[in-house]
Amino acid sequence: MNYCKLYITGLLSIFMLASCEDFLSVESKGIYTEENYFKNEEAVVDAVTGLYGILVVEEYVAHSDYTWDICSDDMYRAGDHSEDEAIETFTFDAGNAMLNEAWKWKYEMVSRANNLLNNVPPMTNISQAIKKRSIGEAYFFRAFAFWWLYLPYGEIPLILEDDVRDTNYNKPKASVEEVLSQIEHDLLLAAENLELTESAGRVTKGTAYAYLAQLYMHWASYPGKEGLLSKAIEEGSKVVNNNLYRLADNYQSNFRQVTTATTEMLLYVTSTSTWRNTSTIYYFSPRHLGGWNFCHPLPGLFDTFGDDPRRIMTMWADGDTLQVGENQVVYDPDRSETGYHFNKYTTFTETGRLNFDLVIPLMRSADVYLLVAEAKIRQSGAGAGDAEINAVRARVGLAPVQNAGKDELMKERRLELAGENRRHFDLVRWDKINWVNLPELYADPVSSHITDLGRKNFVRPKNYFFPLPQEEIDKSNGVLIQNSNY
Repeated sequence: MNYCKLYITGLLSIFMLASCEDFLSVESKGIYTEENYFKNEEAVVDAVTGLYGILVVEEYVAHSDYTWDICSDDMYRAGDHSEDEAIETFTFDAGNAMLNEAWKWKYEMVSRANNLLNNVPPMTNISQAIKKRSIGEAYFFRAFAFWWLYLPYGEIPLILEDDVRDTNYNKPKASVEEVLSQIEHDLLLAAENLELTESAGRVTKGTAYAYLAQLYMHWASYPGKEGLLSKAIEEGSKVVNNNLYRLADNYQSNFRQVTTATTEMLLYVTSTSTWRNTSTIYYFSPRHLGGWNFCHPLPGLFDTFGDDPRRIMTMWADGDTLQVGENQVVYDPDRSETGYHFNKYTTFTETGRLNFDLVIPLMRSADVYLLVAEAKIRQSGAGAGDAEINAVRARVGLAPVQNAGKDELMKERRLELAGENRRHFDLVRWDKINWVNLPELYADPVSSHITDLGRKNFVRPKNYFFPLPQEEIDKSNGVLIQNSNY
């Protein structure tokens, strides 16, 4: 891997344009190096802003990472990205363009975090509160980037502060255990330095606790790691039992707030029509209403919802009414390749145009409630997670479950988090512990669009991870070794 040392130039926020390819350039305000940039508190705050700014980059959170979920039984790729077909049907090779899209941005986030971690701790002309918060944010976002490298690729190079100081960027892959241990290390230090509450949009202790719970649940799917279920419960309970992170009263408000996110939103992308927006809204929205028409829900997801009230707040189906400006429009299933669209990220202005004044959730408290419930069920059996499951169900007026086991838990996660980029990686985790048979599930016609019937061939353990991008392997001159079975 041919990493270069990435210096911060001016304000590091990246802004999205309403295009699949174009970005607004960041105005350069001089030539900056580490030696002349980190001079005062203002520079540190600007550098941290650069970490948050990456969240709206199209080839990262704003779209590319959502593409992994087209593998699941929840959605069909749709759209016009030819590389997505091979991702959805597990027929890709290491040269697939999708594999390389977000890689560079994840390591860009790692690089920016490393620059902060190298330069902020020795600073003296900065308030202790800003210094501590900035260190916590740097640790969190480095963990976040490594996490979203781990999920698709598994073994990855770990570029840390010492590597920056030693200009050691061409590193071999770390093992899965080493990668997960590093993410744990960073999240624990993030939790130590962050506050319980912060100004809108900033990460908090609750955000770090949530990602620790998620980390431990995935880690506990490996043989001999079942003891980490207790840690998942411990960290997740710090969210579940804290009123600061309580569930929103209204489920759909998590996707409709304009300026202030709900207490439930532990990490989110702010999108506005006047400042910056995220292409997530374009990708999920119908083409005839201004979107790019990707990621269509599959009929099996609709059928699983049944009369669950979250259905209408998650996806449009035949006969549903949309408020488009001043007009009420009946949803036309012929506008979708599956007969459905997700609507979590789509609303309209008074003039009928796509509304970008939304927040896009990356981590919600409801996710953590269900992770804790899952850990308790795995540890203690059916019924152990009823309190957490029923809290999530009560919020939308559903009757409580009793003695819920794995099937009830898996269904609840599927419906609560549909369209939020959880399903495929959840299924991979559950296949490892024999809760699902993923090759069989993905071969079921209900898991595919009609054009992919008989083509969706998941092979374990090969397809637990994707291949590393061939371009990065080529750059490394033999240092970076391809994942097993590719």
